[in-house]
Amino acid sequence: MMEIRKMIRINHKPKKWLRWKRLVTLVWVFGLAFMFLGPTAHAIPNGGYARPEVLIQPEELKILIDKKDFSIRIIEIREKLKYLAGHIPGAVHVWRPDIVDKNHPIPGMIAPKEQIESLLGDLGISEKNTIIINSDGPDNGRLWWILAYYGFPLHQLRILDGGLDGWKARGYPTEMLSPKTEKTIFRFSKEERFRKSLLCALPEVRSALLDRNKVVLDVRSRKEFLGEELKEGAVKPGRIPGVVWIEWTETLVDKGPFKNFWKLAEEIKRIYTAKGVTPDKDIFMY
Repeated sequence: MMEIRKMIRINHKPKKWLRWKRLVTLVWVFGLAFMFLGPTAHAIPNGGYARPEVLIQPEELKILIDKKDFSIRIIEIREKLKYLAGHIPGAVHVWRPDIVDKNHPIPGMIAPKEQIESLLGDLGISEKNTIIINSDGPDNGRLWWILAYYGFPLHQLRILDGGLDGWKARGYPTEMLSPKTEKTIFRFSKEERFRKSLLCALPEVRSALLDRNKVVLDVRSRKEFLGEELKEGAVKPGRIPGVVWIEWTETLVDKGPFKNFWKLAEEIKRIYTAKGVTPDKDIFMY
């Protein structure tokens, strides 16, 4: 209030006039604030994340689509039939088999760099595009991880908060036809050293299980963790002995207008801290 008062010039006119002048100025200032800040503040959750730029809100994406921002490319990583039943306008389709190594004897392994380069090129994506990833499950995180690991610029990688449910809940349109794309020649830039820390091998996991300063974290569903469900391509049911389990859905809002959006950072921190997963430890996640 003191700052706003400083904006008002005080003169020698009668006090009554000064009171009216202050009132009109305050109304004008607050009116502008609500006009430009109000809707955004209410529409976009303020999660308090350390890296909020990783996420993009439905409202932000809608603005980019409406103004035909040709720098963005939207990837929906969902089952083909679900994609064809309705997707965000302009989104291209990717599904899990597209991002796994087709020639590896163990199913589900990360696709080699050349395979991902070919995939992105076929989708008409270039190194200059900002990629916005959408899914109705945890595959958005996996695709983000693969692209980050191979060196795609992190400031050009975004995950749609709330997914397709969040998009539709705000009354935004979907389409059923796949967009027309022109193939490109896509190449990742040189990998930065720190990106190697995004992938761990079996010996590192075994070592981490014996180290109090490290945590091996299982984020799969409860049924998978208990061995009651075996995903297609998995070798055997169950889990690695001694791991910590926190299902990936625990980080998402489960009901209300922000269903499937990320929970507040403090709430996520409480969930993980309760299980001993803290920032001072190295985390090995699967």
